[in-house]
Amino acid sequence: MFTAKNNMKKFVFIFMMVFLFQSCSWQECFVITNQCTSDITIEYEIEHPKNGFGIFDNRPSIYNTTKSGDINWNEVSEPNDADTSISSVKIILPPNNALIIGRISNDNYKKHDQYFINGRTFNLKKLTIKKGTTTIHITPNNFDHYFKKKQGIIGLKIKEN
Repeated sequence: MFTAKNNMKKFVFIFMMVFLFQSCSWQECFVITNQCTSDITIEYEIEHPKNGFGIFDNRPSIYNTTKSGDINWNEVSEPNDADTSISSVKIILPPNNALIIGRISNDNYKKHDQYFINGRTFNLKKLTIKKGTTTIHITPNNFDHYFKKKQGIIGLKIKEN
């Protein structure tokens, strides 16, 4: 027989389970931050995994940064992708902005060739960043040389010379 007391117990149990699973979830973001006084151009190509899920996305997002260089998670804008290919992205990133190119959930990033849980795949093929006359070429093999992890952000900060 269903009573208000039994329904309340079920509600409390479901609420606690949802709270428990939410508190165990986290994300790590792959970020390129423009700390220069001029625009930078970011181009990257991804593979679409046959199985599982790619870490890197062809739909990046742009966030403003604070004066200290941190991401302002309240100020997001939609980037204008100049490359119409489904596997490539070309973004002009203004100064004091951060571009999120990928995310990984409920796993800790250590290096590009690690085993990822939940069917995640390191699917970045290549990444090029142009700042004035300087060009940086990043591949999976040298990715970890450029991108450094700090507090859940695997990031590369592009600064003035």
